Amino acid sequence: DFVSIVTPNFVHFDPAMMALDKGFNVALEKPMTFTLDEAKKLKAKVEQTGLTLLLTHTYTGYPMVKQAKQMVKSGIFGKIRKVYVEYPQGWLSTFLEGSNNKQAAWRTDPKRSGIAGAMGDIGTHAFNMAEYVTGLKVTKICSDLNIMVEGRLLDDDGACFLKFENGASGVLMASQIAAGEENCIKIRVYGEKGG
Repeated sequence: DFVSIVTPNFVHFDPAMMALDKGFNVALEKPMTFTLDEAKKLKAKVEQTGLTLLLTHTYTGYPMVKQAKQMVKSGIFGKIRKVYVEYPQGWLSTFLEGSNNKQAAWRTDPKRSGIAGAMGDIGTHAFNMAEYVTGLKVTKICSDLNIMVEGRLLDDDGACFLKFENGASGVLMASQIAAGEENCIKIRVYGEKGG
Protein backbone atom coordinates (compact mmCIF):
# COMPACT_ATOMS: atom_id res chain seq x y z
CA ASP A 1 0.00 0.00 0.00
CA PHE A 2 2.89 2.36 0.67
CA VAL A 3 6.67 2.56 0.80
CA SER A 4 8.37 3.63 4.05
CA ILE A 5 11.73 5.38 3.63
CA VAL A 6 13.99 5.53 6.69
CA THR A 7 17.37 5.85 4.98
CA PRO A 8 20.07 8.44 5.80
CA ASN A 9 19.19 12.03 4.83
CA PHE A 10 20.99 12.08 1.50
CA VAL A 11 19.11 8.96 0.33
CA HIS A 12 15.52 10.22 0.66
CA PHE A 13 14.79 11.88 -2.68
CA ASP A 14 15.56 9.12 -5.20
CA PRO A 15 13.68 6.29 -3.40
CA ALA A 16 10.69 8.58 -2.75
CA MET A 17 10.56 9.68 -6.40
CA MET A 18 10.86 6.06 -7.60
CA ALA A 19 8.05 4.91 -5.30
CA LEU A 20 5.76 7.73 -6.49
CA ASP A 21 6.66 6.94 -10.13
CA LYS A 22 5.61 3.30 -9.51
CA GLY A 23 2.27 4.34 -7.99
CA PHE A 24 3.07 3.95 -4.29
CA ASN A 25 2.15 6.35 -1.50
CA VAL A 26 5.23 7.29 0.55
CA ALA A 27 5.87 7.57 4.30
CA LEU A 28 9.15 9.43 4.67
CA GLU A 29 11.12 9.95 7.88
CA LYS A 30 12.32 13.52 8.38
CA PRO A 31 13.94 15.37 6.71
CA MET A 32 11.81 15.37 3.59
CA THR A 33 14.83 15.74 1.30
CA PHE A 34 18.44 16.88 1.29
CA THR A 35 17.73 20.16 -0.53
CA LEU A 36 14.84 22.56 -1.03
CA ASP A 37 14.99 21.90 -4.79
CA GLU A 38 14.46 18.16 -4.19
CA ALA A 39 11.52 18.93 -1.89
CA LYS A 40 9.90 21.09 -4.57
CA LYS A 41 10.33 18.29 -7.13
CA LEU A 42 8.69 15.79 -4.76
CA LYS A 43 5.83 18.22 -4.15
CA ALA A 44 5.30 18.56 -7.90
CA LYS A 45 5.34 14.75 -8.30
CA VAL A 46 2.74 14.34 -5.54
CA GLU A 47 0.52 16.95 -7.22
CA GLN A 48 0.98 15.26 -10.61
CA THR A 49 0.22 11.73 -9.35
CA GLY A 50 -2.39 12.51 -6.69
CA LEU A 51 -0.55 10.16 -4.34
CA THR A 52 0.24 10.87 -0.70
CA LEU A 53 3.63 11.74 0.76
CA LEU A 54 3.61 11.63 4.56
CA LEU A 55 6.52 13.21 6.45
CA THR A 56 6.93 11.56 9.87
CA HIS A 57 8.43 12.72 13.16
CA THR A 58 8.66 9.66 15.40
CA TYR A 59 7.70 11.16 18.75
CA THR A 60 4.31 12.58 17.72
CA GLY A 61 3.01 9.02 17.63
CA TYR A 62 3.77 8.33 21.31
CA PRO A 63 0.66 8.02 23.54
CA MET A 64 1.95 10.43 26.22
CA VAL A 65 2.73 13.05 23.56
CA LYS A 66 -0.78 12.67 22.16
CA GLN A 67 -2.16 13.04 25.70
CA ALA A 68 -0.10 16.20 26.27
CA LYS A 69 -1.45 17.66 23.01
CA GLN A 70 -5.02 16.83 24.06
CA MET A 71 -4.50 18.42 27.48
CA VAL A 72 -3.30 21.68 25.92
CA LYS A 73 -6.09 21.61 23.33
CA SER A 74 -8.75 21.09 26.02
CA GLY A 75 -7.86 24.48 27.50
CA ILE A 76 -7.16 23.27 31.05
CA PHE A 77 -3.89 25.24 31.10
CA GLY A 78 -5.45 28.40 29.67
CA LYS A 79 -3.56 30.56 27.18
CA ILE A 80 -0.07 29.09 26.67
CA ARG A 81 2.71 31.39 27.89
CA LYS A 82 5.91 29.32 28.09
CA VAL A 83 7.30 26.20 26.39
CA TYR A 84 10.51 24.37 27.26
CA VAL A 85 11.59 21.52 25.01
CA GLU A 86 14.87 19.64 25.19
CA TYR A 87 16.55 16.72 23.52
CA PRO A 88 19.88 15.75 25.10
CA GLN A 89 21.87 12.81 23.77
CA GLY A 90 25.41 11.83 24.66
CA TRP A 91 26.44 9.38 21.97
CA LEU A 92 28.56 11.93 20.06
CA SER A 93 30.50 13.12 23.13
CA THR A 94 33.66 11.82 21.47
CA PHE A 95 34.91 11.88 17.88
CA LEU A 96 33.08 8.66 16.91
CA GLU A 97 33.11 9.54 13.23
CA GLY A 98 36.84 8.83 13.27
CA SER A 99 36.34 5.22 14.42
CA ASN A 100 34.35 3.47 11.65
CA ASN A 101 31.02 4.13 13.38
CA LYS A 102 28.61 4.17 10.40
CA GLN A 103 25.87 6.19 12.17
CA ALA A 104 28.34 8.83 13.35
CA ALA A 105 30.09 8.93 9.96
CA TRP A 106 27.04 9.94 7.92
CA ARG A 107 25.35 12.06 10.62
CA THR A 108 28.42 14.30 11.04
CA ASP A 109 29.26 14.60 7.34
CA PRO A 110 27.70 17.68 5.66
CA LYS A 111 27.74 15.85 2.30
CA ARG A 112 25.44 13.15 3.67
CA SER A 113 23.62 14.78 6.59
CA GLY A 114 23.14 18.32 5.31
CA ILE A 115 24.19 21.66 6.75
CA ALA A 116 22.93 20.97 10.29
CA GLY A 117 24.25 18.48 12.81
CA ALA A 118 22.51 18.05 16.16
CA MET A 119 19.84 20.63 15.29
CA GLY A 120 19.03 18.88 12.02
CA ASP A 121 19.16 15.40 13.53
CA ILE A 122 17.38 15.82 16.88
CA GLY A 123 16.59 19.53 17.26
CA THR A 124 13.97 19.10 14.55
CA HIS A 125 12.22 16.52 16.75
CA ALA A 126 12.16 18.98 19.65
CA PHE A 127 10.88 21.77 17.39
CA ASN A 128 8.18 19.51 15.96
CA MET A 129 7.17 18.46 19.47
CA ALA A 130 6.81 22.10 20.61
CA GLU A 131 4.51 22.97 17.69
CA TYR A 132 2.62 19.66 17.77
CA VAL A 133 1.85 19.63 21.50
CA THR A 134 0.94 23.32 21.76
CA GLY A 135 -0.84 23.59 18.41
CA LEU A 136 1.04 26.88 17.97
CA LYS A 137 3.42 27.88 15.18
CA VAL A 138 6.83 29.35 15.93
CA THR A 139 7.21 32.78 14.32
CA LYS A 140 10.71 33.80 15.48
CA ILE A 141 13.91 31.95 16.39
CA CYS A 142 17.20 33.17 17.85
CA SER A 143 19.77 30.39 18.06
CA ASP A 144 23.30 29.58 19.16
CA LEU A 145 24.98 26.54 17.61
CA ASN A 146 28.23 24.99 18.82
CA ILE A 147 30.79 22.42 17.77
CA MET A 148 32.16 21.06 21.04
CA VAL A 149 34.11 18.01 19.82
CA GLU A 150 37.36 18.97 18.12
CA GLY A 151 37.50 18.04 14.43
CA ARG A 152 33.73 17.74 14.00
CA LEU A 153 32.31 19.47 10.91
CA LEU A 154 28.72 20.10 12.07
CA ASP A 155 27.06 21.45 15.21
CA ASP A 156 26.78 18.94 18.04
CA ASP A 157 25.11 21.25 20.56
CA GLY A 158 22.77 24.22 20.50
CA ALA A 159 19.95 26.22 21.99
CA CYS A 160 17.21 28.49 20.62
CA PHE A 161 14.85 31.10 21.96
CA LEU A 162 11.41 30.66 20.40
CA LYS A 163 8.48 33.06 19.95
CA PHE A 164 5.08 31.55 19.19
CA GLU A 165 2.24 33.07 17.19
CA ASN A 166 0.18 33.78 20.33
CA GLY A 167 3.07 35.68 21.99
CA ALA A 168 4.27 32.77 24.15
CA SER A 169 8.02 32.35 24.48
CA GLY A 170 10.03 29.18 24.58
CA VAL A 171 13.45 27.62 24.86
CA LEU A 172 14.68 24.67 22.79
CA MET A 173 17.88 22.78 23.62
CA ALA A 174 19.37 19.98 21.53
CA SER A 175 22.72 18.40 22.25
CA GLN A 176 24.50 15.23 21.21
CA ILE A 177 27.40 15.80 23.60
CA ALA A 178 25.39 15.45 26.84
CA ALA A 179 27.45 12.51 28.12
CA GLY A 180 25.35 9.80 29.78
CA GLU A 181 22.07 10.71 28.05
CA GLU A 182 20.36 8.55 25.46
CA ASN A 183 17.15 9.82 23.83
CA CYS A 184 15.90 12.04 26.63
CA ILE A 185 13.38 14.25 24.82
CA LYS A 186 11.17 16.30 27.19
CA ILE A 187 8.60 19.08 26.90
CA ARG A 188 7.05 21.38 29.49
CA VAL A 189 4.15 23.68 28.60
CA TYR A 190 2.81 26.39 30.92
CA GLY A 191 -0.33 28.44 30.55
CA GLU A 192 -2.25 31.00 32.61
CA LYS A 193 -3.89 28.26 34.73
CA GLY A 194 -1.29 25.51 34.93
CA GLY A 195 1.13 23.31 33.07
